[in-house]
Amino acid sequence: DNSLACGYLVDHNYVRGDNLASKVEHIFYVTPGKTPVAQIEVFFGTHMLPYRVERQDGAGWATVARVTEAWAQSYVRLEPIAEKFRIVFSDGQRSPLTLKEILLFSEGETEGTALKPWRDPCEKADVMTLVAHPDDELLWFGGLLPTYAGERQLRVQAVYMTCENALRRQELLNGLWHCGVRNYPLLCGLKDVRYSAVDAAYQCWGRETAYKTIVRAIRRFQPDVLVTHDILGEYGHTQHIVTSDAAYQAVLLAADPGYDPDSAQQYGAWQVKKLYRHLGDAPTTRMDWQQPLAAFGGQTGLEIAAQAFKMHASQQDILWPTPPGPGEQYDSTVFTLVYSTVGPDEAGNDLLEHIEAE
Repeated sequence: DNSLACGYLVDHNYVRGDNLASKVEHIFYVTPGKTPVAQIEVFFGTHMLPYRVERQDGAGWATVARVTEAWAQSYVRLEPIAEKFRIVFSDGQRSPLTLKEILLFSEGETEGTALKPWRDPCEKADVMTLVAHPDDELLWFGGLLPTYAGERQLRVQAVYMTCENALRRQELLNGLWHCGVRNYPLLCGLKDVRYSAVDAAYQCWGRETAYKTIVRAIRRFQPDVLVTHDILGEYGHTQHIVTSDAAYQAVLLAADPGYDPDSAQQYGAWQVKKLYRHLGDAPTTRMDWQQPLAAFGGQTGLEIAAQAFKMHASQQDILWPTPPGPGEQYDSTVFTLVYSTVGPDEAGNDLLEHIEAE
Protein backbone atom coordinates (compact mmCIF):
# COMPACT_ATOMS: atom_id res chain seq x y z
CA ASP A 1 0.00 0.00 0.00
CA ASN A 2 3.05 2.25 -0.35
CA SER A 3 4.91 2.05 -3.65
CA LEU A 4 8.01 3.60 -2.08
CA ALA A 5 8.50 0.47 0.01
CA CYS A 6 8.85 -1.94 -2.92
CA GLY A 7 12.19 -0.91 -4.39
CA TYR A 8 14.49 -3.53 -2.87
CA LEU A 9 11.96 -6.37 -2.85
CA VAL A 10 12.45 -7.25 -6.51
CA ASP A 11 16.19 -6.65 -7.03
CA HIS A 12 17.32 -10.27 -6.39
CA ASN A 13 19.59 -9.03 -3.62
CA TYR A 14 18.87 -10.74 -0.30
CA VAL A 15 21.14 -8.38 1.64
CA ARG A 16 19.37 -5.14 0.79
CA GLY A 17 15.80 -4.68 1.93
CA ASP A 18 13.15 -2.42 3.40
CA ASN A 19 12.58 -1.63 7.07
CA LEU A 20 8.93 -0.75 7.58
CA ALA A 21 7.67 1.11 10.64
CA SER A 22 5.15 -0.49 13.00
CA LYS A 23 1.65 -1.07 11.65
CA VAL A 24 -1.12 -3.54 12.40
CA GLU A 25 -1.09 -4.69 8.75
CA HIS A 26 1.57 -4.29 6.07
CA ILE A 27 -0.19 -4.83 2.73
CA PHE A 28 1.44 -5.48 -0.66
CA TYR A 29 -0.65 -5.69 -3.84
CA VAL A 30 0.54 -7.99 -6.62
CA THR A 31 -0.52 -7.91 -10.25
CA PRO A 32 0.59 -11.10 -12.03
CA GLY A 33 1.82 -10.94 -15.60
CA LYS A 34 0.82 -13.48 -18.23
CA THR A 35 1.56 -16.41 -15.92
CA PRO A 36 -0.55 -17.07 -12.79
CA VAL A 37 1.24 -17.05 -9.43
CA ALA A 38 1.19 -20.40 -7.58
CA GLN A 39 4.14 -20.14 -5.18
CA ILE A 40 5.48 -17.33 -3.05
CA GLU A 41 8.72 -17.04 -1.10
CA VAL A 42 9.51 -14.23 1.30
CA PHE A 43 12.95 -13.41 2.69
CA PHE A 44 12.84 -11.50 5.98
CA GLY A 45 15.37 -9.40 7.82
CA THR A 46 15.33 -8.55 11.52
CA HIS A 47 11.57 -8.27 11.97
CA MET A 48 9.55 -11.24 10.71
CA LEU A 49 5.78 -11.62 10.63
CA PRO A 50 3.25 -14.28 9.66
CA TYR A 51 1.21 -13.43 6.59
CA ARG A 52 -1.78 -14.36 4.51
CA VAL A 53 -2.51 -14.26 0.78
CA GLU A 54 -5.88 -12.78 -0.18
CA ARG A 55 -7.81 -12.54 -3.45
CA GLN A 56 -10.71 -10.21 -4.10
CA ASP A 57 -14.11 -11.64 -3.26
CA GLY A 58 -16.81 -9.21 -4.29
CA ALA A 59 -16.21 -6.01 -2.36
CA GLY A 60 -13.96 -7.71 0.18
CA TRP A 61 -10.94 -10.00 0.39
CA ALA A 62 -10.85 -13.77 1.01
CA THR A 63 -7.83 -15.62 2.41
CA VAL A 64 -6.50 -18.32 0.06
CA ALA A 65 -3.27 -19.21 1.85
CA ARG A 66 -1.75 -18.49 5.24
CA VAL A 67 1.70 -18.73 6.84
CA THR A 68 1.59 -18.87 10.63
CA GLU A 69 5.31 -19.38 11.37
CA ALA A 70 7.57 -16.32 11.13
CA TRP A 71 10.55 -17.98 9.43
CA ALA A 72 13.40 -16.03 7.82
CA GLN A 73 12.82 -17.87 4.53
CA SER A 74 9.11 -18.47 4.21
CA TYR A 75 7.31 -20.41 1.47
CA VAL A 76 3.66 -20.87 0.61
CA ARG A 77 1.88 -22.70 -2.23
CA LEU A 78 -1.59 -21.70 -3.42
CA GLU A 79 -4.07 -22.33 -6.20
CA PRO A 80 -2.79 -20.33 -9.20
CA ILE A 81 -3.97 -16.70 -9.19
CA ALA A 82 -4.08 -14.75 -12.43
CA GLU A 83 -5.80 -11.61 -11.16
CA LYS A 84 -4.58 -8.95 -8.75
CA PHE A 85 -4.12 -10.22 -5.18
CA ARG A 86 -2.49 -9.04 -2.00
CA ILE A 87 -0.10 -10.24 0.71
CA VAL A 88 -0.93 -9.07 4.23
CA PHE A 89 1.81 -9.26 6.88
CA SER A 90 0.38 -9.09 10.39
CA ASP A 91 0.54 -10.64 13.85
CA GLY A 92 -2.57 -8.79 14.98
CA GLN A 93 -0.78 -5.92 16.67
CA ARG A 94 1.36 -2.94 15.69
CA SER A 95 4.66 -4.46 14.58
CA PRO A 96 7.63 -3.45 12.44
CA LEU A 97 8.57 -5.49 9.37
CA THR A 98 11.88 -6.06 7.61
CA LEU A 99 11.59 -7.51 4.10
CA LYS A 100 14.51 -8.47 1.88
CA GLU A 101 12.81 -10.06 -1.12
CA ILE A 102 9.46 -11.34 -2.35
CA LEU A 103 9.72 -13.99 -5.07
CA LEU A 104 6.73 -15.12 -7.13
CA PHE A 105 6.68 -18.42 -9.04
CA SER A 106 4.33 -20.26 -11.33
CA GLU A 107 3.44 -23.93 -10.86
CA GLY A 108 6.22 -26.47 -11.23
CA GLU A 109 9.12 -28.14 -9.50
CA THR A 110 11.08 -26.24 -6.86
CA GLU A 111 14.44 -28.04 -7.05
CA GLY A 112 17.03 -26.06 -8.96
CA THR A 113 15.23 -22.76 -8.43
CA ALA A 114 15.57 -20.04 -5.82
CA LEU A 115 12.68 -21.59 -3.91
CA LYS A 116 13.38 -23.17 -0.53
CA PRO A 117 10.15 -24.79 0.69
CA TRP A 118 11.32 -25.54 4.22
CA ARG A 119 9.62 -28.31 6.14
CA ASP A 120 8.66 -27.97 9.78
CA PRO A 121 11.39 -28.83 12.31
CA CYS A 122 11.74 -32.55 12.98
CA GLU A 123 9.23 -34.27 15.21
CA LYS A 124 11.69 -37.17 15.51
CA ALA A 125 15.31 -36.60 14.47
CA ASP A 126 17.92 -39.21 13.64
CA VAL A 127 20.74 -36.71 14.17
CA MET A 128 20.74 -33.34 15.92
CA THR A 129 23.66 -30.96 15.53
CA LEU A 130 24.11 -28.49 18.37
CA VAL A 131 26.50 -25.57 17.88
CA ALA A 132 27.05 -22.11 19.29
CA HIS A 133 26.96 -20.08 16.05
CA PRO A 134 25.93 -20.30 12.40
CA ASP A 135 28.70 -21.92 10.29
CA ASP A 136 30.08 -23.95 13.23
CA GLU A 137 28.15 -26.97 11.93
CA LEU A 138 30.08 -26.73 8.64
CA LEU A 139 33.56 -25.84 9.88
CA TRP A 140 33.80 -28.38 12.69
CA PHE A 141 31.55 -31.21 11.47
CA GLY A 142 32.67 -31.15 7.83
CA GLY A 143 30.62 -33.46 5.64
CA LEU A 144 28.12 -34.49 8.31
CA LEU A 145 25.14 -32.58 6.90
CA PRO A 146 25.69 -33.47 3.22
CA THR A 147 26.24 -37.12 4.15
CA TYR A 148 23.38 -37.70 6.58
CA ALA A 149 20.79 -35.18 5.34
CA GLY A 150 21.59 -34.93 1.62
CA GLU A 151 22.92 -38.38 0.72
CA ARG A 152 21.26 -40.66 3.26
CA GLN A 153 18.04 -38.60 3.45
CA LEU A 154 17.87 -38.93 7.21
CA ARG A 155 16.09 -36.56 9.55
CA VAL A 156 18.69 -34.02 10.62
CA GLN A 157 17.82 -31.16 12.95
CA ALA A 158 20.22 -28.22 13.25
CA VAL A 159 20.16 -26.24 16.51
CA TYR A 160 22.04 -23.00 17.20
CA MET A 161 22.49 -21.46 20.63
CA THR A 162 22.96 -17.96 19.19
CA CYS A 163 22.08 -16.05 16.04
CA GLU A 164 21.29 -12.40 16.70
CA ASN A 165 22.18 -11.13 13.23
CA ALA A 166 19.56 -11.30 10.47
CA LEU A 167 22.19 -11.55 7.72
CA ARG A 168 23.83 -14.54 9.40
CA ARG A 169 20.41 -16.15 9.72
CA GLN A 170 19.96 -15.96 5.95
CA GLU A 171 23.48 -17.30 5.44
CA LEU A 172 22.91 -20.29 7.71
CA LEU A 173 19.64 -21.15 5.94
CA ASN A 174 21.32 -21.00 2.53
CA GLY A 175 24.17 -23.19 3.78
CA LEU A 176 21.87 -25.77 5.33
CA TRP A 177 19.75 -25.99 2.19
CA HIS A 178 22.86 -26.46 0.04
CA CYS A 179 23.82 -29.44 2.23
CA GLY A 180 20.45 -31.13 1.80
CA VAL A 181 18.88 -30.13 5.12
CA ARG A 182 15.16 -29.53 4.62
CA ASN A 183 13.81 -29.23 8.19
CA TYR A 184 13.85 -25.65 9.45
CA PRO A 185 16.51 -25.10 12.14
CA LEU A 186 16.01 -24.01 15.73
CA LEU A 187 17.64 -20.71 16.72
CA CYS A 188 17.63 -20.60 20.51
CA GLY A 189 18.15 -16.84 20.73
CA LEU A 190 20.83 -16.64 23.43
CA LYS A 191 23.24 -13.71 23.39
CA ASP A 192 26.32 -13.91 21.17
CA VAL A 193 28.95 -12.35 23.42
CA ARG A 194 32.45 -13.80 23.55
CA TYR A 195 34.15 -13.92 26.94
CA SER A 196 37.70 -14.96 27.73
CA ALA A 197 36.60 -17.07 30.71
CA VAL A 198 34.21 -20.02 30.62
CA ASP A 199 32.54 -18.95 33.88
CA ALA A 200 31.74 -15.57 32.37
CA ALA A 201 30.28 -17.22 29.27
CA TYR A 202 28.11 -19.45 31.46
CA GLN A 203 27.07 -16.43 33.51
CA CYS A 204 26.05 -14.59 30.32
CA TRP A 205 23.61 -17.32 29.31
CA GLY A 206 22.86 -18.60 32.79
CA ARG A 207 23.84 -22.18 33.56
CA GLU A 208 20.27 -23.36 34.10
CA THR A 209 19.11 -21.45 31.02
CA ALA A 210 21.75 -23.23 28.92
CA TYR A 211 20.74 -26.62 30.34
CA LYS A 212 17.01 -26.05 29.90
CA THR A 213 17.44 -24.66 26.39
CA ILE A 214 19.20 -27.83 25.25
CA VAL A 215 16.94 -30.16 27.26
CA ARG A 216 13.89 -28.64 25.57
CA ALA A 217 15.48 -29.11 22.14
CA ILE A 218 16.36 -32.73 22.92
CA ARG A 219 12.85 -33.51 24.16
CA ARG A 220 11.22 -31.70 21.26
CA PHE A 221 13.26 -33.32 18.47
CA GLN A 222 13.98 -36.71 20.12
CA PRO A 223 17.35 -37.28 18.42
CA ASP A 224 19.03 -40.66 18.49
CA VAL A 225 22.42 -38.98 18.05
CA LEU A 226 23.53 -35.55 19.21
CA VAL A 227 26.75 -33.99 17.85
CA THR A 228 28.33 -30.93 19.43
CA HIS A 229 31.56 -28.96 19.88
CA ASP A 230 34.94 -30.01 21.17
CA ILE A 231 35.05 -29.70 24.97
CA LEU A 232 38.05 -27.38 24.52
CA GLY A 233 36.02 -25.17 22.21
CA GLU A 234 38.07 -26.04 19.12
CA TYR A 235 40.37 -22.99 19.20
CA GLY A 236 39.23 -22.09 22.73
CA HIS A 237 36.00 -20.21 22.06
CA THR A 238 34.23 -20.10 25.42
CA GLN A 239 30.73 -20.31 23.92
CA HIS A 240 31.80 -23.51 22.14
CA ILE A 241 33.04 -24.85 25.48
CA VAL A 242 29.82 -23.96 27.28
CA THR A 243 27.71 -25.51 24.51
CA SER A 244 29.73 -28.73 24.66
CA ASP A 245 29.66 -28.95 28.45
CA ALA A 246 25.97 -28.09 28.70
CA ALA A 247 25.12 -30.64 26.00
CA TYR A 248 26.52 -33.46 28.10
CA GLN A 249 24.58 -32.35 31.17
CA ALA A 250 21.42 -31.87 29.10
CA VAL A 251 21.61 -35.42 27.71
CA LEU A 252 21.48 -36.72 31.28
CA LEU A 253 18.77 -34.28 32.38
CA ALA A 254 16.52 -34.78 29.34
CA ALA A 255 15.95 -38.40 30.36
CA ASP A 256 14.83 -37.36 33.86
CA PRO A 257 11.09 -36.50 33.87
CA GLY A 258 11.60 -34.62 37.14
CA TYR A 259 13.82 -32.02 35.48
CA ASP A 260 12.07 -29.05 33.84
CA PRO A 261 8.59 -30.54 34.28
CA ASP A 262 7.08 -28.05 31.81
CA SER A 263 9.03 -29.43 28.84
CA ALA A 264 8.64 -32.98 30.19
CA GLN A 265 4.88 -32.51 30.15
CA GLN A 266 4.92 -30.89 26.70
CA TYR A 267 7.25 -33.33 24.94
CA GLY A 268 7.98 -36.15 27.37
CA ALA A 269 11.39 -37.18 28.70
CA TRP A 270 13.86 -38.38 26.07
CA GLN A 271 16.95 -40.59 26.20
CA VAL A 272 19.60 -39.74 23.61
CA LYS A 273 21.36 -42.90 22.48
CA LYS A 274 24.71 -41.35 21.55
CA LEU A 275 26.47 -38.04 22.19
CA TYR A 276 29.52 -37.11 20.13
CA ARG A 277 31.93 -34.28 20.67
CA HIS A 278 34.17 -32.98 17.93
CA LEU A 279 37.86 -33.88 18.41
CA GLY A 280 38.87 -35.22 21.87
CA ASP A 281 42.07 -36.72 23.30
CA ALA A 282 41.11 -40.30 22.43
CA PRO A 283 38.84 -40.14 19.35
CA THR A 284 36.52 -43.09 18.90
CA THR A 285 35.30 -42.32 15.38
CA ARG A 286 36.93 -40.99 12.24
CA MET A 287 34.53 -40.11 9.47
CA ASP A 288 35.36 -40.31 5.78
CA TRP A 289 33.93 -37.13 4.32
CA GLN A 290 35.81 -37.65 1.05
CA GLN A 291 33.56 -40.32 -0.42
CA PRO A 292 31.63 -39.23 -3.57
CA LEU A 293 27.97 -38.58 -2.84
CA ALA A 294 25.42 -39.46 -5.52
CA ALA A 295 22.98 -36.83 -4.24
CA PHE A 296 25.54 -34.16 -5.10
CA GLY A 297 26.70 -35.46 -8.47
CA GLY A 298 29.73 -37.29 -7.10
CA GLN A 299 31.10 -34.39 -5.08
CA THR A 300 32.29 -35.24 -1.58
CA GLY A 301 30.72 -34.24 1.70
CA LEU A 302 33.74 -32.09 2.50
CA GLU A 303 33.44 -30.30 -0.84
CA ILE A 304 29.75 -29.58 -0.31
CA ALA A 305 30.41 -28.34 3.23
CA ALA A 306 33.11 -26.03 1.88
CA GLN A 307 30.68 -24.63 -0.71
CA ALA A 308 28.04 -24.12 1.98
CA PHE A 309 30.55 -22.37 4.21
CA LYS A 310 31.27 -19.90 1.40
CA MET A 311 27.61 -18.90 1.65
CA HIS A 312 28.48 -17.44 5.06
CA ALA A 313 29.91 -14.43 3.26
CA SER A 314 30.11 -12.31 6.40
CA GLN A 315 32.50 -14.83 7.97
CA GLN A 316 35.05 -15.24 5.21
CA ASP A 317 37.78 -13.24 6.96
CA ILE A 318 38.39 -15.96 9.55
CA LEU A 319 41.45 -18.19 9.76
CA TRP A 320 39.70 -21.23 8.26
CA PRO A 321 38.72 -20.69 4.61
CA THR A 322 37.25 -24.21 4.41
CA PRO A 323 36.35 -26.99 6.87
CA PRO A 324 39.61 -28.65 7.96
CA GLY A 325 40.19 -32.08 6.45
CA PRO A 326 42.05 -35.19 7.67
CA GLY A 327 45.27 -34.38 9.48
CA GLU A 328 44.66 -30.65 9.57
CA GLN A 329 44.31 -28.62 12.74
CA TYR A 330 40.78 -29.02 14.15
CA ASP A 331 40.19 -31.94 11.77
CA SER A 332 36.44 -32.09 10.96
CA THR A 333 36.53 -35.88 10.51
CA VAL A 334 37.44 -36.68 14.15
CA PHE A 335 34.81 -37.28 16.86
CA THR A 336 34.67 -38.79 20.35
CA LEU A 337 31.72 -40.78 21.66
CA VAL A 338 31.28 -39.44 25.21
CA TYR A 339 27.90 -40.97 26.03
CA SER A 340 26.20 -44.10 24.70
CA THR A 341 23.33 -46.39 25.58
CA VAL A 342 24.16 -48.73 22.68
CA GLY A 343 27.78 -49.58 23.45
CA PRO A 344 31.10 -48.32 22.04
CA ASP A 345 31.86 -47.66 18.40
CA GLU A 346 33.53 -50.61 16.69
CA ALA A 347 33.56 -50.29 12.91
CA GLY A 348 33.63 -46.50 12.94
CA ASN A 349 32.83 -44.11 10.08
CA ASP A 350 29.16 -43.96 11.04
CA LEU A 351 27.68 -41.84 13.80
CA LEU A 352 24.60 -44.07 13.72
CA GLU A 353 26.54 -47.29 14.31
CA HIS A 354 24.47 -49.71 16.46
CA ILE A 355 21.34 -47.60 15.85
CA GLU A 356 18.55 -48.66 13.52
CA ALA A 357 16.97 -45.62 11.93
CA GLU A 358 13.17 -45.70 12.01
